[in-house]
Amino acid sequence: MIPPTHALIADTDALLALVRAQFSAQARSVRHLSGERDLNFVVEVDEGLQSTPSRYVLKVSDSQENPASLALQNATLEHLARSAPQLPVQRIFRWHNDAHILALPQSEPPCYARMLAYLPGLPLHQAASSPAQRRAVGTALGALDHALASFKHPVVNNPALLWDIHRTPELQAWLPAIADARSRHWAEAVFGLYVDEVKPLLHTLEAQYLHNDFNPHNLLVDPADPRKVCGVLDFGDMVHGPRVFDAAVGMSYQGLEGAVPSLDSMADFARGYQAANALSADELRLLPLLAAVRCAMTLCITEQRAQWFPENRAYILRNHAVASAGLHAIMDPGLHAAADLLIGHLQPSAMTD
Repeated sequence: MIPPTHALIADTDALLALVRAQFSAQARSVRHLSGERDLNFVVEVDEGLQSTPSRYVLKVSDSQENPASLALQNATLEHLARSAPQLPVQRIFRWHNDAHILALPQSEPPCYARMLAYLPGLPLHQAASSPAQRRAVGTALGALDHALASFKHPVVNNPALLWDIHRTPELQAWLPAIADARSRHWAEAVFGLYVDEVKPLLHTLEAQYLHNDFNPHNLLVDPADPRKVCGVLDFGDMVHGPRVFDAAVGMSYQGLEGAVPSLDSMADFARGYQAANALSADELRLLPLLAAVRCAMTLCITEQRAQWFPENRAYILRNHAVASAGLHAIMDPGLHAAADLLIGHLQPSAMTD
């Protein structure tokens, strides 16, 4: 039996009819886009006398997606539209029944559709990198986390989501999947340090909802000026936790300068984040370790999944090289040296110490 979400790729005519009936009678086309868990489609709608049609993104999730997680994402986008409309995040729209989520007819198990704004731009992983761009990425995440600090929503537990630094102890069992012996040794070390040094401090760290997936495939930059971030996508990995976790996730993807591991590149990102949302000295001391933890998570999760699903190996390992570089950038000089670099070049907030 073809899974209903996969069958939808070939039945864009049915989706177009659905969009016309439930969203806009002026919809003129539906085209499939790539995605990880959700199915994504570009919808073009003729609106008024505009010379070019408006674009939307139709996201379809199957029954494996936690409905509470979808509701969380929707509430997050509504909050950001109200409290930080200047941020380049997607807007969410309502169907004709005034709901954000529409159960697709005749799908078994059920599939759920949401309609979002389309954001134009060049995916960050396709753009040339620069210190100014890395600072801009840090600034974008810092501004987003600052806006999310005021977001109140019941905490959603998503047991299927491994990409949560809180789950580091569970991932120790996945370490043998890392093929490179040096990386595996470092990963084992930073996972142990997380358990010994970070877990006891969790209750003291400022916590909020986090994007948790600020990787180059979820960011768009201006094609005419790739130093400017013009789009932040995919809130599907959101978690509730210390805000320094989010800074660490974002920094973990910024450890490459050309093809060379670079701690200075990660510091560029941290400078941007700090300018928009200053971390305390206590948080800054933890930032290199947590970024190394996230790099190690990326290595063990992706290498294990690539073994399980070799037919999808290229997609699964798309962030493997940058995670490996990030781990080298931090661990080659050592965690203490990395922390000294950050604290020496950044101005911590005065909230603690």
